[in-house]
Amino acid sequence: MNRRQKKKAIYKILAKAEKEIAEDASRLAQINDDGSINRLAEVLARRTNAFGQTEMIIRMDASIPEYLFDRLVDANGDLFGEFRLFDSRVITAKQRKYINALCRDIKEYTGDESIDQVREDRKREFMELHQVPYFSTSELQANCSVEVASKFISYIVDFCLDNDIGLAESPLNYVDDIKHYLIKCLWTRKCALCGKKGQVHHVDAVGAGRNRKKIDHTKHHLMCLCDGHHDESHRKGQLTFMRKNHIVGIIMNQEQYEKLNYRG
Repeated sequence: MNRRQKKKAIYKILAKAEKEIAEDASRLAQINDDGSINRLAEVLARRTNAFGQTEMIIRMDASIPEYLFDRLVDANGDLFGEFRLFDSRVITAKQRKYINALCRDIKEYTGDESIDQVREDRKREFMELHQVPYFSTSELQANCSVEVASKFISYIVDFCLDNDIGLAESPLNYVDDIKHYLIKCLWTRKCALCGKKGQVHHVDAVGAGRNRKKIDHTKHHLMCLCDGHHDESHRKGQLTFMRKNHIVGIIMNQEQYEKLNYRG
């Protein structure tokens, strides 16, 4: 093969490679109905500029074709996007402790053979519900992220509330999504502090002479408390009570409030 033929063959290989790269980029770039694109990216470096803003250099897992960029720039030639950081940390020792404690509470209530069996049963249901691949809560496997562990803990707490399973420790001490837990307590009428049968409690007083059935409850902070904790909140005052127990009232939207099925 002479020099000209070799050069032609190289150009042909390069052209084929360029075409394949473009096709891979188009295939890998997830284009949404609104024209936006989802891409995975790795942060290579970050710094704070003179205005106190964070600037980052990112590397995407595959290039985005030029024509897609041209489609998304504004009139000034600027391109804006939403950047989401994923928590890549693996399950912590505290999270494993909380999961085992919750499974122990379920075992004592149901009479199941072992904590391991309870954990596996709840895990299978959780994976099916949230379409999560199999994971282990063992530190040896390192295939359960902090985020998945947090969602799994919330799921087990919901399971306990739905099935009237008493908990040895208040979930306020370890759930990450506090608002979800407080709303769930209101829906199931379980005291957010001890898990006993509770009642809807107004943190900000409705006021004397006002008709509870006619006020807009979606504008009031609510929490669910048992009789004992409800009395304590009045004796000590709302602010002191909330500080002592690390609890706050939450405001529901209309859909959440309707599910509460509360008539005042």
